[in-house]
Amino acid sequence: MITSQIIKRMDVVVIDDSQRIRSLMAALLRDLGCQSVVPYEGVQDACRGIERNRPTMVLCDWKMAEADGGVFLDRIRAHKDDNIATTPVIIVTGFGSRDILTEAMRKGATQFLVKPVVPVELIKKMGFVYTDDRQMVRRNGRMVYIKPKPAPKVKKVQGVRADPKDHLKRPAPVTAAQSDSDVWEL
Repeated sequence: MITSQIIKRMDVVVIDDSQRIRSLMAALLRDLGCQSVVPYEGVQDACRGIERNRPTMVLCDWKMAEADGGVFLDRIRAHKDDNIATTPVIIVTGFGSRDILTEAMRKGATQFLVKPVVPVELIKKMGFVYTDDRQMVRRNGRMVYIKPKPAPKVKKVQGVRADPKDHLKRPAPVTAAQSDSDVWEL
């Protein structure tokens, strides 16, 4: 769970070509208590700013006129400095389609948030970023998340009949997901 003390230490970059949305997002993040919020109108300026001062995370619009969130992810994940290339990126979009989600995740998005941004959902995504322990490695010149290893399969023993209520006796395996919004189903 993310606390206000953690949020107060966060430096956040907001990238959106809409001045109104940039201002609203920045105001919301400041109201939540973020230490620093730096808004950028485009990918080019944002990349230069991130090179000077790596933020805790980036909130980036997916559909923008000059260069979109996919272009930003391509640039940031291919950056030569691993520290910059691993910067967490939450893609924010008004178009929450499965195709966009799939492409954003394939390009290296850390999380996905659909507009209009609801503070509770934003806090959940910030919490995910803060507790995200997935590893990233450089492959083909860009940083990518390593897929988690699947849970070991339970071996069936011949001749032993499973009690249909066995699943009620044993606790369910614990995962990092705390809510449906934390789970990526592609």
